Amino acid sequence: MGLWQKLFGWLNPSAPTAAPAETPSPHPAAATGAAPHDPVRGTREPAFDPTAELAAPVVTPNAGDVPVAVAAQPAVEAAPSPQADLFEAAAARDAEIPPAIADPALREALSAYAGMAWDRQLDFAEKVGDRAWSADTAQGLIAFGDDLRFRMQVLGSYSFQSGTWLWIWAHTQAEVAPAFTEVARQLQGFGAAKNLELFTQPRTALRQEDLHVIGLIAAGADNSAGYYLGNYGEGILLALIDPDHGLPSTAPKPERVPTVVSQLISDFELDHRVLLQHYLPAKGFSVQETGSRITGQHGANRIVADLDSLGRISAISGSLGPV
Repeated sequence: MGLWQKLFGWLNPSAPTAAPAETPSPHPAAATGAAPHDPVRGTREPAFDPTAELAAPVVTPNAGDVPVAVAAQPAVEAAPSPQADLFEAAAARDAEIPPAIADPALREALSAYAGMAWDRQLDFAEKVGDRAWSADTAQGLIAFGDDLRFRMQVLGSYSFQSGTWLWIWAHTQAEVAPAFTEVARQLQGFGAAKNLELFTQPRTALRQEDLHVIGLIAAGADNSAGYYLGNYGEGILLALIDPDHGLPSTAPKPERVPTVVSQLISDFELDHRVLLQHYLPAKGFSVQETGSRITGQHGANRIVADLDSLGRISAISGSLGPV
């Protein structure tokens, strides 16, 4: 199985692995926003403790939303199983697109942030592989198998029962420490500033694959190392991964650009020009636009993308290799 298949294998939340654990109550503080070119960041406490014991991830799901904790018991983890690609089924592709996802402002934000977010997501997928997950939202930790542990930010959850997404700042019964909902609250302000309904409405009807849109925008705006969709049985927990613990905050591989661009424009509705205008400079390329041609230069590396009359990439080529 190739990396691309593995990526959507463990990102596909169609079968549960493990669940989040006991945590304090959420903080009611108002969110703050950020402009599209200014990453959503903030002070996060407590400091990451790689020697801390991970609490037993046992919960009672609460109507498909972020679970409410119960007394700790031995963790129960399902063995990894093959997952279907979320974007593979034609029926899912042709399903009615929710209004919040069809929003042109959301498409613009996704186009701006998806490039580097997906680039880092590839590194995250390669690092995590097929390991089962568990989480402790009291300590803000998410673990994969016995050897990988990262600081996380909880964004919210998706309910299988209702088919809706609920932001953590709107979930009054969820017990997640305020320090680990900070980015979600900042993204609420970001959404208000950019008129993004998906980021300002407490609950939104979505398809499961639409969670990737939230994850990509949030991870790109926050410069996170990745996002994770964790199935806990009744729903899906969406968390961002802190970039400071064993994963690169930027991916230096210029040769990856055509792959990332091809994957993104195949699976998401994007403004191709905006995607290239943001992704290429983030990878260290200087960018020149001449009519319908966009050229990126990074040392000896060169990439050329031609756009058709609709502004969509018709061809992408170049001379690329490791720096």
